[in-house]
Amino acid sequence: MKGRKPLLLGILTGVVLLAVAGAWFFSANAWQNRELDAVGRNEIASNGAVQGVLYPGNPLREARIVEAEDKRLVYVRTVAAAARWRVEGLNGAYRLNTGTVNTLVLPAREVPWTVSDLLILAPQSFVQQPDGSFLLSENIAVLAGATLSFEAPEGIRVRLKSDDESFVSVVALGGSLAIGGSESSKAEIRSWDTAADGPDTETRDGRAYVRVIGGNATFSHADFSDLGFWSGNTGGLALTGTDTVSMFTPSPAAAESGPQPGAPLLPNTEVTTLSIVADDYSLVTAGIDDVTVTGNAYGIFVTNAEDVLIADTTITGSLVDGLALHRGVSDAVIRRTTSSGNNVDGFSLDRSSTGVVYSDVTAEDNGRNGISLDGQALADGPNAVGTGTREFGGNTVRGSTIAGNERYGIEVSGGERLRVVDNTVERNEVGVVVNEGATHVTIEDNTFTAQVAQSVAVRDGSADTEVTDNRIIGGDTGVYVRNADAQVTRNTMTSISNHGITLVGNMRDTYVAANSVAGYGSKAIWTKDSVFATVEKNELLDWHPAVTVASVVNSVFQPLTFVWLLLATLLIASAVTRTRRLRVRTIGSPYPERVPLTSLSKGIVRFDGTRETS
Repeated sequence: MKGRKPLLLGILTGVVLLAVAGAWFFSANAWQNRELDAVGRNEIASNGAVQGVLYPGNPLREARIVEAEDKRLVYVRTVAAAARWRVEGLNGAYRLNTGTVNTLVLPAREVPWTVSDLLILAPQSFVQQPDGSFLLSENIAVLAGATLSFEAPEGIRVRLKSDDESFVSVVALGGSLAIGGSESSKAEIRSWDTAADGPDTETRDGRAYVRVIGGNATFSHADFSDLGFWSGNTGGLALTGTDTVSMFTPSPAAAESGPQPGAPLLPNTEVTTLSIVADDYSLVTAGIDDVTVTGNAYGIFVTNAEDVLIADTTITGSLVDGLALHRGVSDAVIRRTTSSGNNVDGFSLDRSSTGVVYSDVTAEDNGRNGISLDGQALADGPNAVGTGTREFGGNTVRGSTIAGNERYGIEVSGGERLRVVDNTVERNEVGVVVNEGATHVTIEDNTFTAQVAQSVAVRDGSADTEVTDNRIIGGDTGVYVRNADAQVTRNTMTSISNHGITLVGNMRDTYVAANSVAGYGSKAIWTKDSVFATVEKNELLDWHPAVTVASVVNSVFQPLTFVWLLLATLLIASAVTRTRRLRVRTIGSPYPERVPLTSLSKGIVRFDGTRETS
């Protein structure tokens, strides 16, 4: 029993080592097949699961200010309707008392309202500064049929007063707003804190903004900076249509308190009672060219718009998204535009938007995704307002560069007929993600380089996704498909470190063929965790499984290898035990009593006393 203890100890040690190595191997393999799922949408507030950089303002206070701004604009519309319907002979501008800051209303006329007009209409609130800029210290509202022009070849600099006491805005209420300079001398619109003699960078007390509602915006060769707070509508540079064709307008009593003939500049106008009638404007249109937007809450916010063109524009440092196309945007073209260093997404396209093309854009170093495309239905069943359940799509990203974003390069969430073609996607956590049941998505002829996890991930109910003719260089996994249907064909993958293609779950209509997969990971095409996929005729000659601890343990965990290793352990343990028990002995003669006499002496002794040696 005493001799068996070392033997049993050796056996137990070997078994324990094998078990520990096996557990490590299987857990490591599971980690290698991970995918990065969302942990919650960005709520722009302290919710504990925020993605991107947390909004720095005061949610409660800023939301109240947004509500107050909405009420002010309703009031301005109300009085404008009263002036149009109830007052004859009123053709000029007028001023309304709207709380801390008055609002100068510019009604319809054939020629645009210009800087020269403002210097006459508002000599105390539109003042030229010693450096040549203009300081605006009251709100401006541009009504339907009117145009406010801040355009000049030599450029014009307008500073919108914005401090801890109040802020101003320029809002086109169905009218048009034109802002522009030249290539050599750009127009400039920015918030301005007179006490600090610099831009307003604090959003907690509101901040100056520019907005076009249901009219037309023309911005070219212009810079917008440090504008807006909290919501998209007040986000800095907002182009917003109305999603309904109704508005508040005054009762007869309210109309009587509106502007009077011969008094175009009126303080202290009040409206007390409101009713609802039809409005005469809804969608907004816009052309934006050679514009720089820096440090806004939302760089550019667009909703309920059509025929929007944004070209050669740069958006940086937004507190939320760079360019946000929110709802109801159709037939928009975004080209040669860069959105970088924004706290959340570089470009975002929300539900109910169709026919949007991103061409030659750059989205890099953003806090969440480079480009987010959400085509999901607005409702999934009966609802209080009767919203439809159809999905949206027909949107395209092509010829663009998406690099270095913290989460995904491009995320496609639901929708149909979406194309991601001929793009360069580099150094994102995941290159392109298709999820939320998106259908008929084409990911073709893109170059993916050095994604951290997967270059392409197709997940959870997405169907008819084509991943074809892409070049994938580096990264953990080339193409990842989970519980979705995809055709993965003719892709070239090199320097992959884990799996070229990973298939997980049920994928009855998934087809993988004609791909060239090269790398040094554990397995070129991983199918162990999937069912029903068709995999055939892929080029794997340049795939070389890496010699790692995992691969060594994997080879050990073959049945025959395990048996031989166990036997070897037993033999070694037995040999070590027996060696310790052996003692050093001298080999003797089996017949000691018959030893020759000569072996007991050094020679023959003669009788004469001499010795003869041999």
